[in-house]
Amino acid sequence: MIVVLVVEDEVIVAYCSAAMLEDAGHTVLGPVHTARDALELASKRAPEVALIDVDLEFPSAGIGLARQLRTLYGTAVVFTTGQMAVARAHSDIAVAMISKPYDPSELPQIVASAAAIRRRCALRSRNAGSPALTPSS
Repeated sequence: MIVVLVVEDEVIVAYCSAAMLEDAGHTVLGPVHTARDALELASKRAPEVALIDVDLEFPSAGIGLARQLRTLYGTAVVFTTGQMAVARAHSDIAVAMISKPYDPSELPQIVASAAAIRRRCALRSRNAGSPALTPSS
């Protein structure tokens, strides 16, 4: 079971994604629709993985949120976006990117892969004495 934060401003996409992840046995935080709400929820229970829409309240709002979640909680970020050029420009933050529209049935496998990357990075950083999920990870 992986703790997943869903941050998406398109309501139908948000709830379909959350339902698919819950059906796969993951614990879903949210969905929430703003960066502020995401940070508040994460402060109560740190997410292992976050699905973040790049464009939330304003263009690229998800980028700043991703940086904060990664710094504060070591969260593995998966960008979901129709703006792949923007996401690619910030690929140092995310372990994966999903282009919209996407098939929600693919999310459980993507989340499992992101969590596995997070675990490997954490193990490597403990062994090396450095922070997890560094840009070179």
